[in-house]
Amino acid sequence: MTTRRTKKLLYVKERKAKFAARQTTRAEILHVEEEGYITSDKVDEEEQRTVDLTQADIKSSVDIFSAQKRFDLELPLYGPYKIDYTRNGRHLLLGGRKGHVAAFDWQTKKLHCEMNVMEQVNDVKWLHIETMYAVAQRQWTYIYDNQGVEVHCLKVLDRSLHLEFLPYHFLLAATNEAGYLSYIDVSIGKKVASYNTRVANGNGKCGTSIMCQNPSNALIGLGHAGGVLTFWSPNQREPLVKMLAHKSTLRSIAIDRTGSYMATSGVDAKLKIWDLRTYKCLHEYRTASNGASSLSFSQKNLLAASYRDVVEIYNDICDNESASNELPRYLLHQCSNGASASSLAFCPYEDVLGVGHERGFVSLLVPGAGEPNFDALEANPYQTKKQRKHAEVKQLLDKIQPDMITLDNSVLSEIDRKGFIRKQEDKRNNFNFVKPKELIIQSDKKKGKIGKRLARKTQIRDTKLKEFLQQQQLKRKKNKN
Repeated sequence: MTTRRTKKLLYVKERKAKFAARQTTRAEILHVEEEGYITSDKVDEEEQRTVDLTQADIKSSVDIFSAQKRFDLELPLYGPYKIDYTRNGRHLLLGGRKGHVAAFDWQTKKLHCEMNVMEQVNDVKWLHIETMYAVAQRQWTYIYDNQGVEVHCLKVLDRSLHLEFLPYHFLLAATNEAGYLSYIDVSIGKKVASYNTRVANGNGKCGTSIMCQNPSNALIGLGHAGGVLTFWSPNQREPLVKMLAHKSTLRSIAIDRTGSYMATSGVDAKLKIWDLRTYKCLHEYRTASNGASSLSFSQKNLLAASYRDVVEIYNDICDNESASNELPRYLLHQCSNGASASSLAFCPYEDVLGVGHERGFVSLLVPGAGEPNFDALEANPYQTKKQRKHAEVKQLLDKIQPDMITLDNSVLSEIDRKGFIRKQEDKRNNFNFVKPKELIIQSDKKKGKIGKRLARKTQIRDTKLKEFLQQQQLKRKKNKN
């Protein structure tokens, strides 16, 4: 039976949700841009298959500026490559397994830096701005600037395999070969937390095969060899969520930007779509042999999956209501020379999919993948150097503490009554320098006439003492003269 207080809380929450929906609807009037799409000139609906379209067909149908976004980079000596885009989608970072690292503006093709670290590179990740990025090398993790100069060596993160950066918390998360998950605050350069996942893989050792982050609540998801999926926070030594996603080893995880849906693939050649609000499996599809090695969600919920040298893009895979278990394929691309794809990433605010493979990098055109309307205060693709400096200062001022990373985001808008009561009790326990009887006497004196009389007497005494001291000081000066 609900009480009056709970009814009031539910009423307030419902009113806030309606107000937010109303404000969002009003703001949509300013969104004049629309996402891309593919239409066919054929009349027969059975022959309208977008899967049969090649990148050459799409490139010939778009404008010149969009056609320049479709390009290939042949780098056969240092692959396979890991890729990462900045938050505004303007800059691209490449990291080859054999030591090749390059950062450039992929739209203007202007190279920032290119170097060979002469060491194995496991993963690369941009930090809060495009002038700093982290590289997980064989021994330690290094931070470089956009000129290729080494800024810092994080010896705390040793033998890292995967990297994830939380932009609102300025936390760099990494997992290593021993199965440890570590958090580093890059604004102060100190370790925030380090936990042993203690989840055994098939060989009886602890380890993590894949890693991803939930953009909505900043939780880190780890996939393990036994098909176990865990979500971690820097505030607890135990996983917040532990679930059996597959009956075999997990190969890849991807979470959309709203934090509502998750896609997982395993060695059992299955692709599953999960609802993270209820942690239930919505759809289960049969895929090619050994499953998808890499998954990635776009801003418009297109899902890209790589199967060796083939990259498939699915449309409306989360909201698929058809009775058949067939994958809703949207586009398909096969890498040249049979190069296996190793990393997938959709470019923010662009209809572009980046594919890193064994022989270099490919930029694919995927109409309808990117968000057409961007918030310049959140991520501005056209920001100047001065705007970037101001944005960095604002991000540091708005930095969120790691203590606020929780599984349920609605807790952050509520009052922590237990914590407030605990602080009040601590203050009472530490308040021992005055006896309670003296406090009662003083309070009684101040309330009645006696208290006013005593205050008046002390004020007169203080003024007389002040005058006496001033006279004494004048006499000393006269004697010295």
